[in-house]
Amino acid sequence: MESEKSNKIKVVLLSSIAEDLGWNEKFLTIKSSQMKVFSVWKLINSKLPQDNIIVSINKEITDMDAKINPNDEVAFMPMFTGG
Repeated sequence: MESEKSNKIKVVLLSSIAEDLGWNEKFLTIKSSQMKVFSVWKLINSKLPQDNIIVSINKEITDMDAKINPNDEVAFMPMFTGG
């Protein structure tokens, strides 16, 4: 049971992504420590274009090619503009 816990990641969705998918936060089990952010994006099945997304791992902005480790927090948010 301990190994299951150590292979989990926390996925956080913000703003319109959370609204589109109907949830804000989930824990997912990853199969490999070589998993990339893009794989999680595909796994959560969002229809939004990935190039309009800001992603962070453990509250640090990164990109879709970044590797995810067990116990990481991965957050997705839409690009924003201001004026």
